[in-house]
This record gives sequence, C-alpha cells and structure tokens, in this order.
Amino acid sequence: MQDKPFWEQSYSDYEVSTFSKGPTVDVEEFYEMFPRNADVLDVGCGEGRNSIFLAKLGNRVEAFDISENGIKKAVKIAEHEKIPVTFFTCDLGEFVFKKEYDMILSHGVLHLPVKEVRDKFIRDMQAHTKAGGFNVIGIFTNRLPATPDNAPFTHSLFDVGELPAKYAGWEIVHHEEGTFTDSHPGDIHHEHAYERIIARKVQK
Repeated sequence: MQDKPFWEQSYSDYEVSTFSKGPTVDVEEFYEMFPRNADVLDVGCGEGRNSIFLAKLGNRVEAFDISENGIKKAVKIAEHEKIPVTFFTCDLGEFVFKKEYDMILSHGVLHLPVKEVRDKFIRDMQAHTKAGGFNVIGIFTNRLPATPDNAPFTHSLFDVGELPAKYAGWEIVHHEEGTFTDSHPGDIHHEHAYERIIARKVQK
C-alpha cells in the first residue's frame, strides 16, 4: 500500500500543476452567478486553484487542505500573484465551523474520508451556509471503482445520485454526472466517475 497519495509529489514541485491550472470547470462556468465581496470557504483546496481565482474577484477566501505541501504551494502561488487568501492546514474531520459563509466549495475531497465523517461535514457545511448562499461540490462516485493508486485513500465513494439527494430543499442550480479521464505530472493517467452540483440555500 502506498504511504502517500500521488498528489503529494507534485505538490512539492513548484514547476508543475498537479491538476489543471485555473479554476475547476464548474466554478469557471458559473462564477458570475456567485455573490461578490463574499465570505468563501474552500475545503480541500490543494494548490489553491479555486481559492485564488475567487479571491481575485474580490472575495474574502479561507481555504484549507490536509496536505502541508499543498498549502505551502498555494501560499507561494498566491504571494507571487499578490492575491490575499487565508490558507491553512487542516483535516476536514477536525475542522470546526465558527461562522457562516456565502459560498463553500469542495472538489475531489469528500469521497476520501469515511462516510460518517463526510456526511457530518456536509451537514455542517449546509448549516453554516448563509441563506441564499451556495455549496459547490465535486465528488467521485462508485459508477467506477477508485483507481488503484487512489484506492488506499478513498474510503467512501458516493452512490450515483447520493450527493444531490442530500440537498433536498435547496435549489439545485447545476448538476452533472458521468465519467472523465485526466492526466497528472509523472505520466499518471486516471479514469474517474464524478458527480457535481451547485446548490443554493433557499432563503426563508
């Protein structure tokens, strides 16, 4: 069994991007609908691709990841671009919400912890999202098994349809489900099954 996931090596290499440069496809496509001058939390931010993009738009962004290497790299990129982001290292299972946010993002992360931890975290995300605010989430599903190199670190692939079902009572602004292939530094290639939603908390 691997000791560390593949991304740790490229997080330590400042000459490459572990994942694609720029924001995730859903953030890039729908960012104009998101609130401006907003309080944003990016959960499992990695190298900060979404965090830095949203901070450039004038938002107040807090972002964390369990990877110290990922956070160090994100800080360096943000400093180079002179973009203020509050980056810190944290395990999502140990994160304590202390405020509400206009927008909470999590991409490629919530299928990693055990089901009990990720389900509690989703409930906490929802409870700490302001009325009219957004949750923007991308996860992997069990339509395909976890890739062999990711399997040791993937503890709760979602059932197809499980993620949007957790947002009953919210407005589902965008929903997408399917498979995709990607490549990473070091000649690493994967095929994943994914589901993404953008959900708005209904104002009461």
